[in-house]
Amino acid sequence: MWLRRRLYSLLREVNLTARESGLEATTRALNAAKPRLFDVLRRSLQNAVAAKALTLKLLNLALARHHFLARDAALLSLPFGLVVDTSNACNLACPGCVHSERAKELKLFDWKPGLISENCFTAFLRRYGASAMNATLCNYGEPLANAATPKYIQAAKRYLLHTTISTNMTLPRFDASAYVESGLDYMVLSIDGATQPVYERFRRKGDLGQAFENIRKLVAARDRLGRRTPILAWRFLAFEHNAHEIPAAMDKARELGVDQFRADPAWTIDWDDPAIRPAPIQPIRVNFRPQLVDSLADNWNPFPHELEEDSIERDYERSWTAGVASDRAPSSGPTCEWLYKSITMDAGARVFPCCCAPSSRKDLHFATFDPANPNESFNSEKHRMARTFFADPLRYGTQRDAAPLDANPYCSRCEWDKAGDPNPEHLQLYLRAAAPSLFPDRTLALLAW
Repeated sequence: MWLRRRLYSLLREVNLTARESGLEATTRALNAAKPRLFDVLRRSLQNAVAAKALTLKLLNLALARHHFLARDAALLSLPFGLVVDTSNACNLACPGCVHSERAKELKLFDWKPGLISENCFTAFLRRYGASAMNATLCNYGEPLANAATPKYIQAAKRYLLHTTISTNMTLPRFDASAYVESGLDYMVLSIDGATQPVYERFRRKGDLGQAFENIRKLVAARDRLGRRTPILAWRFLAFEHNAHEIPAAMDKARELGVDQFRADPAWTIDWDDPAIRPAPIQPIRVNFRPQLVDSLADNWNPFPHELEEDSIERDYERSWTAGVASDRAPSSGPTCEWLYKSITMDAGARVFPCCCAPSSRKDLHFATFDPANPNESFNSEKHRMARTFFADPLRYGTQRDAAPLDANPYCSRCEWDKAGDPNPEHLQLYLRAAAPSLFPDRTLALLAW
């Protein structure tokens, strides 16, 4: 009990300073809290490397909140949400996607096929993994198209990241055992129908029978290996043409051994196929297996003797220095959480500010990740311009070397939701999995933003 109280006291002190003080006071508080926070976590986790990693993640979270509230343009904090496409390719051609036939015909998106290189992925994790909490190893690509995806998941778990992929599950070559043994936490199954004719109206080129067969293989592998992860979540996007099959899909999910079923109203894709319209349903959430959080807790550190100790130790030994940050934006005005919480990279090493796809109309290629010089990908010129424009677009034009308003990245004209990923629910889920006894509700409420 005293460890729980001590942890809450330390985190409350750090986060209060981060919210109410300047950057210099915040960095002093972070550096002073680091050894005390590590001592508490080491006593609970019984693993010094894991305790150092969790210390970094918690303090980076507080520093990111400071920058977000101050509307800073240049950040000392690192992203705590990582989104990486292990493959830019997809075997389907769903309307509304960068891979749809119409999108390709009209050349609407700047999207190139390819697989991420191991050198690039490893360097990306070495730069951001120790301070991050979540890794989503897909965006617009099909992760199963890259045979190395399980290897990359396992690499992310060695940094104690919560790992997620979303897949259409229709590729015939599928190594179920590799995904179970990778340490994957969560697999979203994108299946929008219970019969092939209905399903393929949206999931074009998809084979529903193959998806079901792969799910059976995965559930069997999980049972054979005695694992409770990955958690399998069937996600059903509801359109007018398929909403009537939600009950049948839910029954099928239960029969296959899926853990969760989710149905949500789809988004509008009338620019691509006006005949496919969203259905105005209420979201549906059903858990078929209890105690899913316990499954994630068991999987938080699945490779305790294989943690990336060198990278974690290196980042832990560094001190935060207020003088490193510069180019401060005005501390007012609206902003976007994505610019402070997460970083997105495609398989070609292009860095984006969020999950939105680049096009000729959307300047979203903010940087190219360079394994030989990885430090600037989260503080690129376009990242700093976008953060500043959100805070005060009129004043930015008076700064030295500033670009004119019409040259600003697309972020200043974006109409998407500005609530970034990971969201508070994701953060709370991660911390409950990391140390369930240490993070009661009041501590989780203190940290989540």
